[in-house]
Order: sequence, then structure tokens, then C-alpha cells
Amino acid sequence: MIRNSVPFPARPRPATAQAARPANLRAEPHAVPVTRPPAPTTDPPHPTARWQGWAAITPGRLYYGGQIGAADLHAHHAAQLLIGDGLLLRDADGTEHAMTAALIPANTPHAIVRGAADGLLALIDQAQAAPPHAPPRPWSAAGWPIELDVPAVRDLPTLHALADQLTGAAPSCPRHPALLHATQVIAALLPARVRLAEVARAVHLSDSRLSHLFTSQLGLPFRPYVLWMRLRVALSSLADGATLTEAAHAAGFADAAHLTRVVRRMMGQAPSALAAGVQWLTMP
Repeated sequence: MIRNSVPFPARPRPATAQAARPANLRAEPHAVPVTRPPAPTTDPPHPTARWQGWAAITPGRLYYGGQIGAADLHAHHAAQLLIGDGLLLRDADGTEHAMTAALIPANTPHAIVRGAADGLLALIDQAQAAPPHAPPRPWSAAGWPIELDVPAVRDLPTLHALADQLTGAAPSCPRHPALLHATQVIAALLPARVRLAEVARAVHLSDSRLSHLFTSQLGLPFRPYVLWMRLRVALSSLADGATLTEAAHAAGFADAAHLTRVVRRMMGQAPSALAAGVQWLTMP
């Protein structure tokens, strides 16, 4: 059962030793704290036209490039990579930090106080986000900046490569012929209910063997893979002009409210914000 909101995780005790990061992903040494009056308990409304650019969904990831708008305090089940000049982020304690690149762990409350006119954003499923890259204080904005060479070309291949670099491993393409067949079976079954046993029978594998192939070769368990595919269908339908209800039914969600809850839980935004003004691309 999907809840209407994502509970914020309890903050762990501060670690006594800095968690190791790859050499090219050191915490940015000069993140600039911004002193402001205490943040209000609720954020003021932001303009609705906030996202203009391109986007693509692959199993376990959403890629976006273009205008990054402001967003109220929220959390989602995917880790988030943000790149843009002049970004200003706020954590749940109301502390704001200016940065150029940030990696925000999954389920971490954060707000985008000031976005970027030309930025990059990637949402990465927890199954593909390597735990060792999490900062020692994931709830604090001071731990989100990362040091990397900001790309001059901000396109889909560049963002895809950066996400691979940050997670430590690229999600593999299906190599086993039965797994490739399984992805085709799932696409054909949508928007209907998709069961592991049914797909396994169709590709002549046991349930356990097919489940293992999804995790080992795609980096996602079976059920999250199906959910990401439903999200791709729904958001693509919205971008093509479908209503929220039509997009929900096209992807196999119960109704518009169900789709909205899932998109907010996974991505931290309303479906309309991710569809209006966004050109959806297909990964090569």
C-alpha cells in the first residue's frame, strides 16, 4: 500500500570519522552557508512554470536537463544529483548552502531555494546508488556538495556518464536473452498487472532465476523495475497531452491520485511539473 507522503528518516548520530569518498568526489571544501532568518514552517508558494527542458527515464533513473525551478521541502526514495550555477539548497533544519553540484542521499528532506537556468538533475533509485557515497551527516546541507568538473555540454549522454561515475557502476543492459525477452514481455503486459511468475513462465525460467537476473544485470529488483516502467509510460503520456487520469490508466495506476502519490514519493514533484514544458527523450 502506497502512503500519501514519505516519512522523514530519523537522523543518525554524527559519525566520528569522515566516510570515505572516491578521490574525484570529495566534499566541496567551500560550500557557502547562507545566514537567513529562521525558515517558516511552510514554504511560500512558487511559480508554477518552473521546469523547462528535456527528460528521459531508464530503469531506476530519471534524467533531466534545463531550467531547474524552486521546490519546497520534500524527500523522495531516489538519491538526487543536482548540477547548476548558483544553486541554493536548504535542509530540514533551515540551514541554506550555496553550491554548484550536490548529491543528496535518498529519503533526505531538502528544498531547492534557488534553482538554475541551465542545470542537470538525475534521480537514482536506491538500488543503484552506492551506500559508501553517502555523506556522514546526510540530513545536513553541508554534506551535500560534491567536487566535480562541471560539464560545458549539458546533454543526456553527459548526465548519464556523471550518474554512472557517482554511483560507482553503470546499470547494465540485459545480456541474458531470457532477461531481454522478459523486458519485452513486461512492456507488452502494461498497463495490466505484471507478476513475476507469469513473466518467468513466458521466458522459461524459474521465478528465482529471473529475479536474480534483474538484480544482477539491470541493478533493480523485479518490482521496482516494473514501477519505473509504469512511471515512464505515465509521464510520456502526460507530455503527449493526456490528462492525469488518462496517463494513470495508460500506465496501470488506479487513478490520478494514485499516480500523483507515487510520483511524489519517487521523485518529489507532482506529475504535471515533470510533464509540462518537458521534452521526453529516448536513451540510445
